[in-house]
Amino acid sequence: MNTPSPSYSDSPRTSQTLSSRRRPSTTSRRNHSTKYHHHHQSIVSTSSISSKDSSNYASSRYPSGLTSMTGYTSVEVPSICTSPTTSTATSHYQQQQQQQHTYDAKQLTEDQFDIIDSLDYDDVDDALLDHELVHRNREALVQQLYNSEHAYLESLQLVANIFLNPMRKDAKQTTFSFLGMKKAACTERELRWLFGNFDQILQVQRDILTSLEQRLQIWGPTQIISDVFQNWFQQLNVYKAYLDNYDVAVTTYERLTRYQPFKKFIDSAHKNPTLKGATLLSLLQIPAGSINRYAHLISKLADLTTPMHPDHFGLQACKQRILVLAEEMKPRVDDADNVDQVLMIQRALMGAPFGVKAQRRLVLQGSLCRVVVSSKTVGEEQTYFLFSDLLMFVRPKQESKRTVLQYKGHLQLEQARIRALSPEDAAGHPYCFEITSSLQGVDTLNSTYMGSRTVYVLRTHSQAECDEWVKQLENVVHVLDRESARARQIAASRRLAHHRARAAGDIKRSSSTAASQSSGNSGDSNTSRR
Repeated sequence: MNTPSPSYSDSPRTSQTLSSRRRPSTTSRRNHSTKYHHHHQSIVSTSSISSKDSSNYASSRYPSGLTSMTGYTSVEVPSICTSPTTSTATSHYQQQQQQQHTYDAKQLTEDQFDIIDSLDYDDVDDALLDHELVHRNREALVQQLYNSEHAYLESLQLVANIFLNPMRKDAKQTTFSFLGMKKAACTERELRWLFGNFDQILQVQRDILTSLEQRLQIWGPTQIISDVFQNWFQQLNVYKAYLDNYDVAVTTYERLTRYQPFKKFIDSAHKNPTLKGATLLSLLQIPAGSINRYAHLISKLADLTTPMHPDHFGLQACKQRILVLAEEMKPRVDDADNVDQVLMIQRALMGAPFGVKAQRRLVLQGSLCRVVVSSKTVGEEQTYFLFSDLLMFVRPKQESKRTVLQYKGHLQLEQARIRALSPEDAAGHPYCFEITSSLQGVDTLNSTYMGSRTVYVLRTHSQAECDEWVKQLENVVHVLDRESARARQIAASRRLAHHRARAAGDIKRSSSTAASQSSGNSGDSNTSRR
């Protein structure tokens, strides 16, 4: 049994890598001989009586050119003139000779088939089979890379053709209807906020797919692809700007959905059958995962490329480079995931008095109970979301086969104080912490109030959970206070600059007035002299 080896097996390293072929065991030979004994007999008996016309069929089954076993069974009988008795004896002798030759042919045939049968899968080099399997997996992975790039570019082109280009055209030209001016779906500035550097990403992906297609046109077992990947890496930096603008894009989309012209355009565009149920938001979320996709596929391709392949070292270098790039992008990708989580929570909210903010991030969430220390009572368990700017509590409920979050209230955390409580300070309840908020808040009736400090005591389920809540709350308060102080400092600097500019303007105007008055007085003096 001959097994084709990979094309690159002629490398000088082949003899060092491939294991030695194993000889078939005697037991294996006997087993195969016994197993196929009757089958061999049927072949021999059939071939022994086969005519010369069967040689075409036989030659296709036996590449050696033997017409079955005819070459061994056709025996030349000597022509001798004898008497009838001698003829009878000769005939008997000829029959014995023919039987002997037939027996020898059978023996030879069975021995030959024993050799063929013994060359089973045990005789095939396992290393070659492993290399063939790796080669096939590598080919499948390259095909997967091409398919994913093709599908990804199609999704980007859908965004451009169905959303971006029509909205850009609508924003640039002012059209008039019979009743008056038609409002654009969004302004050019909002278009930049919504799509960021999408045009650059689209062009980069076109270049990437083109380079991949060109290489696959000359693809072979020993073809390299690492040089193509190396040319991609510089272009992939466009995703940094896209991810940096991701929170602005998502919040802009959410805000524009409440603007009627934009909502009307989007609802109409979403009916396009080529979208197959996809939305503009879901399509804008796809590029955020591109770097991780490249890191996965290129790393896997490098791992499947054996050291004897000419592209082994090149792909290993590509693997290291894409992993470094993915590590650099990881904070941005994680931040984009967090933005998506905040948006999902916001969309599930009912009755909230605030919308999404580009700077808002989800820090922690969990089920907590409020403890009223004065009455030593514990309220029902509610879900609390700690964001980067506030603490919100809701009550989840099922509605139309989906979970909605009924808004119950929130606390502003600027200048808040956080401390863990002992059971004695929490009316005997363990695992409690206290939040003292000094700023305005919104109660369940959505009425804004300014008042004295609001004290909230919340109970967790374990000491570790309590410590985590206290830690994260303190971090949020610290960041908010620092940003608030910086904002106050910037505002004070602006006021000072404004006052200085105003004072400089006053001085300039005073000087100008004085100069004009001096000029007027000089003119009056000259007139009086005349």
